[in-house]
Amino acid sequence: MNKIVRQHDEQNLSDLKVMRLAANKTQKEMAKVLGTSEATIINYENGVSDIKYKDYLKWSLACRFDLSAIEEQLQTLRTIVIENNLHRYRKVNKLKHQK
Repeated sequence: MNKIVRQHDEQNLSDLKVMRLAANKTQKEMAKVLGTSEATIINYENGVSDIKYKDYLKWSLACRFDLSAIEEQLQTLRTIVIENNLHRYRKVNKLKHQK
């Protein structure tokens, strides 16, 4: 099952559904935000299908979740990768393995 959509047996509430309900959004409104159908929203909430990362970000923003901690971690990682030339190493290393 999708790790983002963790089902809670007692009330059958997924994390996505809890986020949506706490933000006072309908499934129809979430479908419009994501540019998809209500059926897809239901499938995401029930763990029938996996939500794409970009759609999860849209969902989170629509539900007014603070994503600043993720942004800070990504910026820290970006700095580490650039300072250690890891982005160049991976490309060179990958090319050596392809030959």
